[in-house]
Amino acid sequence: MAFTGKGGTNNYAQELKNTTYSPDDVYIAIMGVTGAGKSTFISKCCPKAVDGIGHGLKSETQEVQVFTFRHNKNTVHLIDTPGFDDTYRTDSDVLKDMAYWLSITYETKKIKLTGIIYLHRITDTRMSGNAYKNLRTFQKMCGKPSMSSVVLVTTMWDQVSIEDGAIREADLKDTAEFWGDMVKEGSTMYRHTGDYHSAMNIILHLINRHSTTILELQKEMVDQRKPLDDTDAGRELEGEMIKQRQLFEHKLLKTRQEMDEAIARKDKDLIEQIARDQERFQKKIDDAQKGEKDLRISMEKLIADKEAQHKKDMEAFDRKLKDQEAQTRKKDDEFKDFMKRTELEREQEAKKRAAREAELDAVKEQVEQGDIEKFAVLQAAIEALQQQKQAADEREARLRQEAYDREQAIEQERINTQALYNQRAQIAAFQQSMFQQEQQMSQTMQSMGGGMGVGMVGTAILGALAGGCDVM
Repeated sequence: MAFTGKGGTNNYAQELKNTTYSPDDVYIAIMGVTGAGKSTFISKCCPKAVDGIGHGLKSETQEVQVFTFRHNKNTVHLIDTPGFDDTYRTDSDVLKDMAYWLSITYETKKIKLTGIIYLHRITDTRMSGNAYKNLRTFQKMCGKPSMSSVVLVTTMWDQVSIEDGAIREADLKDTAEFWGDMVKEGSTMYRHTGDYHSAMNIILHLINRHSTTILELQKEMVDQRKPLDDTDAGRELEGEMIKQRQLFEHKLLKTRQEMDEAIARKDKDLIEQIARDQERFQKKIDDAQKGEKDLRISMEKLIADKEAQHKKDMEAFDRKLKDQEAQTRKKDDEFKDFMKRTELEREQEAKKRAAREAELDAVKEQVEQGDIEKFAVLQAAIEALQQQKQAADEREARLRQEAYDREQAIEQERINTQALYNQRAQIAAFQQSMFQQEQQMSQTMQSMGGGMGVGMVGTAILGALAGGCDVM
């Protein structure tokens, strides 16, 4: 199974191009809630990894992505993961993404993590419900034996005072259900101050341990052949979804009683508000039910779903490529039309200039023959010709600049088109390789007397390949 990628450079860390992935490399997973700074952290070591860091509600990382750089003799792969409170994806989808990547790489490539970096915003005045849920699932995913390979990192220190940050940091460490138990089990705490050296200091801490770890989720799904909903992380997440479903079922029931009262009072505004609340609560219930169901999936069904999704994704990619090709042709045609118009304008300007110069020569001849009255006319004609020449020169400069800008735009469109061609070929080859690996795994498990009901990701590879500098 071949992996490839792309990159640039940054200080002592060198991003790599066309990287191959070896079990001997350094693999570090970056985890945390949406907005904790995972993509930003990675960009400090791999600056071309992230096109644009998300500052709104939408998560920057929506699927597992891998970014690679080289530091001294180490090839380091940073695994960027989505948070469990992702704005546009369910928690079960997020867990399946991570379960898929961790399981398939451990099973087929014997890749083990060097460590896990868990990020938390120091700006948070308290541990939110989403953050606590994310942390609990993270702990179950890792398991106690892997806690010594975990680095707990606080971010965004530039947005708080040192005093306030230190108080919150101490609360995280001293509270058992937050970071307290994890620290007792061997996890290390670090502050990330937002620069390259701070990020590399954290990464080097893990590298210098010279050890790897197998997460509890990997042991359960690969070694013990458990389905995702039967793993510790799966049960934890399913339990949370059941709580959420029951909570919103209770809220929905309450709004039905409130709706009856609002109808009796003929309160139109309140009726509309309750109707919106009911719609929101019902969606939460539906999402929770879907999430519970999504955690129960067989390998055979997963492969079929992945192949169907792959076909759908490739069709969408082909449409995107077709649109890009059309855009390139359009800009090329516009440039050709522009050059034709420009050449015609230049020819017309040349004729006008020749006529003006001929007129000026005629006036000069009359002055030289003693026609003093024509001297004032000659001066005015010279000034007019100079102004016209200056205007023509400025117009020519603008035309040249516009031609250059158009040529650059066309070249960029061609680069974009070629990049899409390359990306499509890479995705197709990679996913085909993954399907073959999965089918071989499924056949092996069937011959062992049972299927592996693992809940894995449907489209993680497509997102990974569409990611940053070096992508698995």
